Amino acid sequence: MPEVRREEAQVVQLKRSIIRRNCWQRAFFNQKGVTLIETVISIAIILIILISIVGALQFGQKMIVITDSKNNESAQAQELIDSILTSLSEGSVPNETVLRAKDVVAEPYEKFFYNPDIPRQYYYVEKTVSGNEIPGHGDVTGYLVKVRVYYNSGKSYVELQAFAKKYASEDVV
Repeated sequence: MPEVRREEAQVVQLKRSIIRRNCWQRAFFNQKGVTLIETVISIAIILIILISIVGALQFGQKMIVITDSKNNESAQAQELIDSILTSLSEGSVPNETVLRAKDVVAEPYEKFFYNPDIPRQYYYVEKTVSGNEIPGHGDVTGYLVKVRVYYNSGKSYVELQAFAKKYASEDVV
């Protein structure tokens, strides 16, 4: 009797596996083709993915160009401020033609303004810094120097500020 039940169970299990296999084969092999709607949907999904990838690549390229431009202008601003500080520390007035920049202090109430012909601008003012601002030193007279270099058609700029001690004849070694 237990053997009969075991055989019946095996037969039932065999029938089930045949039915499952037949259903899968019917579902897989009965398709006559792909419908137009399926094709359009798959193309739309692929296009959405491609557009997002291309957009990300374009944004990345734009950021690289902007960063490169900013780095170049930062280097120019640093060179300009170094040249001005050197001139002032030696007791000479910075020369606009040598610096290839415009001293904008001569124009009242307009420190920095964008001019496409003059993207490199600077000004300096004489200033006395108290000993409280510089620990361990007394009052120091010097020049506060500000430099601005425009880029990206005047939409962006790099601005640096520095302090140069005023030249005195006793400073020469």
